[in-house]
Amino acid sequence: MLGVAEFEEQYFCGPLYLSDEDRTLYQHLGNQPIFTLGTLARALLNPFKARREMKEMGERMKARKIEGNMVGDGLVKGGVLCIAPSGEIKHTFYEDPGKGIPQEAQAAIVEAVRSFQQASPKQLAAN
Repeated sequence: MLGVAEFEEQYFCGPLYLSDEDRTLYQHLGNQPIFTLGTLARALLNPFKARREMKEMGERMKARKIEGNMVGDGLVKGGVLCIAPSGEIKHTFYEDPGKGIPQEAQAAIVEAVRSFQQASPKQLAAN
């Protein structure tokens, strides 16, 4: 089973911050629930598609040796915030639960991180 250290080492390009008791990151991401009447209705109207998507998500997790657990609420959508050392949010990606991050969004995230990694120390100090 992968732990936080393995995730940070294998899947993240920088520090991983997990301390957010006030849930401010979720507020920046809109505090959106994973399950809405719309998502529930779509699952009920097409249960085979919902089942297939859940199975595909499980297969992706298994291939990456990621084991799920029931720790945490798991009911609020997450995402990716690229925050520069100045505190400016350079890019936001909103989670579509179970879908992963599309390649074009991955490219935008990488570009956002590069933009503040390439900033000179003088520029960062000015912010």
